[in-house]
Amino acid sequence: MSGVVRDFRARAGVLLLASGLAAAPAHAVLGGDASTIAGDGARLNATRHQVAPLSTQVGSHVITLADGSSIREYTNAGGIVFAVAWSTRFKPDLTALLGQHAPAYAAAASEAMKAPGIRRQVDLRRGDLIVQSAGRMNAFVGKAWLRSLVPEGVDVDALR
Repeated sequence: MSGVVRDFRARAGVLLLASGLAAAPAHAVLGGDASTIAGDGARLNATRHQVAPLSTQVGSHVITLADGSSIREYTNAGGIVFAVAWSTRFKPDLTALLGQHAPAYAAAASEAMKAPGIRRQVDLRRGDLIVQSAGRMNAFVGKAWLRSLVPEGVDVDALR
């Protein structure tokens, strides 16, 4: 494969990753107050419901979109969104999901995409922010969390 084609693919991957190609934006804000969750169902024209808490320290809210996609938001005992997970047909608007942490994500994504090759999985760690994402056409899964806000004893691998 020529260097020009490889460079084009890497640059195209950066644009796709950074653009957040979303069918509809999500508004739960990582690191934000649980009040940011309340309007998500209406904004996304979706069903929002609180599910059984994972523990006494962790609350969980699910937004189910009309196409069956879902975004799950996790809150700690203080009512702060410490993690967000998605299983969607289209890549969610990570700028909206990550809130004030979006610029750190964009910078880390840009750095990661400088390496040659096509990226179908991303594992970014930048300070307190961790984002894991994978996708293919019509199927995107991932999660993002802030290390400092994860309640003690919570296994982030169990968050889906």
